[in-house]
Amino acid sequence: MINDKFNRMKEKDLLKVALICSLVGVTVLYLLSENIEIKEKDIEKITLDDIDKNVKVEGIVKDLFENDKVMIMGIEQPQEIKVVLFKNKNESILINKGNNLEIIGKVEEYEGELEIIGHRVRVIG
Repeated sequence: MINDKFNRMKEKDLLKVALICSLVGVTVLYLLSENIEIKEKDIEKITLDDIDKNVKVEGIVKDLFENDKVMIMGIEQPQEIKVVLFKNKNESILINKGNNLEIIGKVEEYEGELEIIGHRVRVIG
């Protein structure tokens, strides 16, 4: 009987410690995630060293190709880079030539050319 009470007490204490640790961990992750920011980069400064790194660029849509699965854009600052966006089934993207965009994505090399695989795109003008 004393062992049974002792075991229940241990379980309650363990549950409390686990809950406290979980809450502290989630809070720390939240605070850290707010401090992570991708700095904007000029297209002309994107090099082979940036492959597999996330970048943020801003530019004007010069060329645009779109089908059901993908949108490919030429983004110009004065330099130009290709941006590839893969669409979700229920996602509609309203982008036109001449739009000013902010793009966050990963730099990749395709057929000897650098391009950005867009993760987040925002029309800013």
